[in-house]
Amino acid sequence: MMHRHYVKVSCTIGGEPLTVYTSHLESLKEHSKERVSQLSQVFSEILTNQQPGTVLFGGDLNIRDSELGALRNTPYFQDVWEELGGKSDCRYTWDTTVNTNNRVNYKSKLRFDRLYFRKSSVMKPVSFSLVGKELLQSCDMFPSDHWGILAKFRVPTS
Repeated sequence: MMHRHYVKVSCTIGGEPLTVYTSHLESLKEHSKERVSQLSQVFSEILTNQQPGTVLFGGDLNIRDSELGALRNTPYFQDVWEELGGKSDCRYTWDTTVNTNNRVNYKSKLRFDRLYFRKSSVMKPVSFSLVGKELLQSCDMFPSDHWGILAKFRVPTS
C-alpha cells in the first residue's frame, strides 16, 4: 500500500469561503478496507474542523459503490453526480471499453473518481461532466487512464 494523504486548500470566491480537499485513495480491489478507512478519515477531518462556507472533497477515490455503505447516506455530504441526477453519460470515470491507456485484457466501467460537497455549503452544483475523453494527437493517447470531472457551482451574489 502507498499510505495516501489528502491536500486541503482554503480560499474565497466571490467573497464566499471555499475549502477544497483532494486525495488519491488506495488503488486495487484487494485494498478495499484501507480505502474505506481513508475515505472515513477525510470525512471525519472535514467534520471535525468545521470550515465556514462551502467544502468540497474529490479525486481519484478508487471507491466502489459497494464500499460506500453508511458513508453513502451521510447527512453531511452529497455526491455531486447524484445531486444533479446521475446522468448515465457521465457516470463512469474509469472505462476500459473506450480508454486504452492501460492496455488491459479486460473491459471495465467504474466510477472511481468522485466529487462530494458538504450539504450545508453555500455554493451549489449546477453542472457535472467528464473531460479528457479525446485522444491527444501528439501521442495518440488520452490525457489520463481516468476521465476528469468538471463540475460547476453557483456562487451566491451579495
